[in-house]
Amino acid sequence: MMRIQTKLKGAPDYDDPEFWDTRFATGSDVGEWLNSGEALIDAVLSNLENRIVPQKDMIRKPRVLHLGPGVSELGNKLRDRFIERKWQGNGIVNADFSIEAVRRGKELESNKESAHAMPWLRVDLRSWSDVSTLSDFAPFDVILDKSTSDALATSEDHQLSRQNDFLTSCPAVQKILLKNAATTLKPVELLALQLFPLTQKGSRWIALSYSTIRFDGLHHLADHWTLQARIPLKAPAGPATPSTYVPEIFHWMYILERR
Repeated sequence: MMRIQTKLKGAPDYDDPEFWDTRFATGSDVGEWLNSGEALIDAVLSNLENRIVPQKDMIRKPRVLHLGPGVSELGNKLRDRFIERKWQGNGIVNADFSIEAVRRGKELESNKESAHAMPWLRVDLRSWSDVSTLSDFAPFDVILDKSTSDALATSEDHQLSRQNDFLTSCPAVQKILLKNAATTLKPVELLALQLFPLTQKGSRWIALSYSTIRFDGLHHLADHWTLQARIPLKAPAGPATPSTYVPEIFHWMYILERR
């Protein structure tokens, strides 16, 4: 019998947009979770350069979906690297469920030239009605995820039924409900199913996580995504006295390919 995940009492509300609105509005969030994300940028660029065949005089506009950017500088850094390659920066789409993050993002992009102004959309990644609004920008070549899956993983499992949830579910979930009157999905599993229609065969989902098992045990994941790599990255060192032994801590970069 599968154990249903419930929210731990007293745990931070990482799955609550109001939690993030407050942090962003008060400046209490510095924006860079885990690390600066340079390894993610390198992985995204490497993938795009290997997959997108340049054509003479053609303006290249790779499409990247940036999940939960918050107030991170990651998107801006990626845009700078796009411009260096003469790619259009407006192919980077930022999706966050925080009203404050989206407001700030739109404000900062308002003075950019249209070819490089990144779109910002308020999207709750747990809701197909929200996620489906990204279809106007799809298909995405790469999905960029710096610990957003970690935040979603803290929320409760999704218990769905054919009777109540079929019409409001994404196509991949509908297929499951056609075979089962009810199903329970882990938060990251639901995310994987909802990202599937926004991508195409060979698209990559590149995620940075603190967890060694972020994409393990997700029964429906393998039908839609193949885990290509799980790469350890040494975590930034925190403050410590010279006499203190501090064991090495690693974060993990996952690369999944859309089937």
